[in-house]
Amino acid sequence: MWGAQKYKDPANFTRETANPHSGRACLRIHHPAGTAGYLVSSPEHAIETRKGMRYTVAFWTRAEKTGRAVFGFEGYELLKPFTDAPAPGFFSVEVGPEWKPATFEVHEGWDFFASRTRFFLLVFKATADQKEEQTLYVDDVSLAETPSTREGRLLERTELHVPPLEHRLARGDKLAFVIDAEKRLRRATREAAGISFHRVAGWSGVPYNKEGKYVLAPQLETAIRELHLPMTRFYAVGDEPFGLEAAIDKAAELCRRINVPLDKTVLEFETQGASKILAPEVWSRGVKHAQERGYGFQRWEITNEPYVSSAKVMFPTPDAYAEHFKAVSQAVRVAQPGGQIGLSIHGRSTAWGDYLLKLCAGQYDFVVPHYYCFMDDNKSGFSDIVLRGNAATLDDVLRVNTLLREYNPGREVYQYDTEWGVHNSGPGGERADYNVQNSNIIGTLHRAVRLIYYTREELLRGASSWEMFTRLNSPGFGILSPEAPEKRFLIYWLYYHFNRHVGEWVLEMQGTTPYHEWAAGGKTFSMPQIPVLATISGDGKSLFLVLVNGSWTASSPCEAKLHHFGAAKAKALVLSQDSVDASPLIAREADAIAELPVALEAGVLRCTIPAHCAVFITASSGGEGQ
Repeated sequence: MWGAQKYKDPANFTRETANPHSGRACLRIHHPAGTAGYLVSSPEHAIETRKGMRYTVAFWTRAEKTGRAVFGFEGYELLKPFTDAPAPGFFSVEVGPEWKPATFEVHEGWDFFASRTRFFLLVFKATADQKEEQTLYVDDVSLAETPSTREGRLLERTELHVPPLEHRLARGDKLAFVIDAEKRLRRATREAAGISFHRVAGWSGVPYNKEGKYVLAPQLETAIRELHLPMTRFYAVGDEPFGLEAAIDKAAELCRRINVPLDKTVLEFETQGASKILAPEVWSRGVKHAQERGYGFQRWEITNEPYVSSAKVMFPTPDAYAEHFKAVSQAVRVAQPGGQIGLSIHGRSTAWGDYLLKLCAGQYDFVVPHYYCFMDDNKSGFSDIVLRGNAATLDDVLRVNTLLREYNPGREVYQYDTEWGVHNSGPGGERADYNVQNSNIIGTLHRAVRLIYYTREELLRGASSWEMFTRLNSPGFGILSPEAPEKRFLIYWLYYHFNRHVGEWVLEMQGTTPYHEWAAGGKTFSMPQIPVLATISGDGKSLFLVLVNGSWTASSPCEAKLHHFGAAKAKALVLSQDSVDASPLIAREADAIAELPVALEAGVLRCTIPAHCAVFITASSGGEGQ
């Protein structure tokens, strides 16, 4: 029995002797409405994978009522302790009152790699919809291991030459570094600090209602405009009751109101949950409409997360999605030859990531990976979520970049992440949307570290985290809520100040910082305890620092020497909360943001970086052109 402890009821997982498919008994899995328990094959009898093999799983099912169940593979690098590895994923199973056969097969080298995914566990879920009550019966489960019949292999991630993540500061006992204002590494990736909308008429009832009326409160509109967002994204634009063209018009109008460039805005048309395929001619019609209106939209994301279980009706396999993607891509290119087309991938999956990159190579301009951080926050400490969770994700980003280059030689393709954040379940098994730690100081500082690396290291072209609006009872990804238009979630203040502390150019840094270490898979890993971003404005008059302390207990003195910059004054702000269980909803900015004392003498900035905080520093020059 897997899932949260409260769902592990033995009465829901029993041996059933009435009406088995064969023999004397079958397996009964009962799913009460609104629960999230499921069954996994015993780790004591895990399937140990081998290179070049095909794994075929067959079984029979029947159910109390017609619907969809879910079968899948969980993948692990180690079993003691459990160390996740990429897995082929989950598949939809059509079930009903009569016994039906089901067969699924996966190929090593195409759907997974045995070098990383060393073990499989089989997963059975009675229903694809957690809200419904369903009883599933399973019988005659068999597994066959035979040589794969597929020719060739995908590029194996463990064998790729992936450049290491650049941390800029070396390991040391103290935070002390030198910044040279004349040594500009690259333009800052300012588009990394976007925030996604759900839909034009979103689940929270704003910015438009289902009748197409603009219902966003003026103070919320102002609050969004003051975020200085460099980009945003809307999905299911073609799933609104007032029609595709009207939804495009309303997305354009909202972007105009909040000062977000339309050419930096991503639109996704498919129905929410991919419950039905949107035909290529509908995509073409929508793109042409945007062109005729002169909106300037040019980034088109084809389908939102086709790999999730709710999309399996339309996209049961990566090949099904690839076929749809190629048809839509061709239609969009005819409608807008200069448009940028995005392929939705799972950044950690072989089948829904690597395979799609190869299969659709040449058809996409960017890929959309959705780099959420999934960790067990009941076992992971503060620093693990804030730092280690980012290290794992950033490693995936680097590997996908390498795969993009390998599969698209001679073409410039890039990543544009339109959803991300901390996606941990709550201590009682609550969904991520209801876990306050995903958006209080823990989730906020995780995002701050990610923003530093995304902005500094040119890992992707842009990113918009999830999500602009929520309800007060589901604060896990909270930014703003129409139920409390005068209040802000903590993540709001992170983006408010981050976007005011990123200049035009990333500056070189040399120095030291304490490091955070952890062990995984018998190896030791580390990354800076206090990552730093240093940028300078286009006119060279303002130098900005963003620092995040990923330690809950240890503050750190900071010394930053500014070379070739005539600093005349400096100001620092600090964002923090004093409890890992604090509410992320903030009544006043002063409840989360305070001034931090900073000394400036002879071109040297000195301050103390408190524990568990983000610090924003602005140094201003004393004259023109300095």
